[in-house]
Amino acid sequence: MKRLTYVWSTIGLLILFAVFLMFQMPGMPAWGTVKLTDILMIIGGLLFIVPIYMDSLRRKDDDGAPNRWVWATLPPIGMAVVCVGILIPNTVGFFSLFPLADVFYLVGCLLMLPIVVYPPFDLNREELEEEIEDMEERMGRP
Repeated sequence: MKRLTYVWSTIGLLILFAVFLMFQMPGMPAWGTVKLTDILMIIGGLLFIVPIYMDSLRRKDDDGAPNRWVWATLPPIGMAVVCVGILIPNTVGFFSLFPLADVFYLVGCLLMLPIVVYPPFDLNREELEEEIEDMEERMGRP
């Protein structure tokens, strides 16, 4: 299953790289303010991050990480916020300081942080197994 995660994530990265190369090409198809590169960026980004998110969720469930709602709910909300940020035109400002799309990117990325951050102060399975083995050795059990 882990290999499939890498395959989908690699496909997503290749799409994102292709979008990077296409970004400044003249004559890019557009539907209003949404360009082909925006749609491909959303597809590539989701292909990249969703398998990693699913693997992270599975690992945290196996280890019994506390507060499952944080690890399971916030990242998909962050993905949706980033997708909306991609679709918002950069001409829309946020208090005339910077583009509103940048605010959406920042908030979305912060909401996706639980994908890569493991719960603090939580014992994972390997640490528990080592502790049990140490206790068994101290008590004289084989």
